[in-house]
Amino acid sequence: MVGTAGARPEEPKKRPLRAAYLILGDDRPKVESALHRLRERIVEESGTELNIDEFVAAQHPAHEVVAAANTLAFLAGIRLVLVHGVEQWKKSDKDIIVGYLKSPAPDSCLTLVGEKLPGSDPLRVAVAAAGDVLEYSAPRASELPAWAVRQAKKIGAHLEPGAARLLVQYVGDDQHVIMREVEKLAAYRGRAYIREEDVVDLTPRAIEASIFDLVDAVATRRGVQAFASIEALYASGERPTGLLFRVLRHFQHLSRAVAMREEGLAPAQVQAELKMKPFPARKIVEQSGAYDSTSIGRALGVLAETDARMKGKGDLPAELEFELCLGRLLVEPRDSAVRAY
Repeated sequence: MVGTAGARPEEPKKRPLRAAYLILGDDRPKVESALHRLRERIVEESGTELNIDEFVAAQHPAHEVVAAANTLAFLAGIRLVLVHGVEQWKKSDKDIIVGYLKSPAPDSCLTLVGEKLPGSDPLRVAVAAAGDVLEYSAPRASELPAWAVRQAKKIGAHLEPGAARLLVQYVGDDQHVIMREVEKLAAYRGRAYIREEDVVDLTPRAIEASIFDLVDAVATRRGVQAFASIEALYASGERPTGLLFRVLRHFQHLSRAVAMREEGLAPAQVQAELKMKPFPARKIVEQSGAYDSTSIGRALGVLAETDARMKGKGDLPAELEFELCLGRLLVEPRDSAVRAY
């Protein structure tokens, strides 16, 4: 007989570990998952964590890493030598690693981790010849809601697309934070659909999102929303001096956008010149349509005056100085010649 009834099928044999791996990318959950699997395999095969050595390239020269890789593994296992941030190494350090990879130790697995290395980088070339190069790119900002929906599905939850978009708006683009909030929402809703109102009720706004709400409300002269944002930011511990800086920086971006528009640049060109992430750059371009060089100059003057008053030239509390400044920005008359973008 070929087999016995009820016998468990044989597990597929694992592929032997390569002499070297280069793990690149800004998708931190995937990178960390790959490293977790690698560590688990080393412990499983050798029965100990003593065969795992970790280094940080900015703190450890390459010769220390090579010395660890050439050290005999404990209990005849495989030694895993992990190096984080390898893009920080200088050429001399990379040359040492390249030399080692020409004849790597037979019982060591050298794993180099970084965010990005060009195709011609000697580390990438050497690892490709001796082992494997693995790359994990994070989803673009526009792809994060769909990514959140997929992560929810993996843990048996149902995140509605609208709720996913709102969740990303609330917490930003940190994948770990998004996943943590998805898990919290899933624990609350169970197998029921997670809707937008659940996100509103259970997910705290990130400070950056709240600050964006403030500057967006001020730039578009929505007074009620602006002062509501101030109260929320004060409650979270933000100080008026820091908030003034954020509003000033936003209006400086607006000033650049206005100047480029008046020079005749198209909206897409202005967005590219701002060198910002797509969403905030698009908002800056949209908001700039409500200003011309005169009105944006007046707004910057108000902000500069408030900055001076909050640094000692005024005699009012900083909170009041900041709120008076916003009041002036919110009622500043628009130039009738301004055209929308």
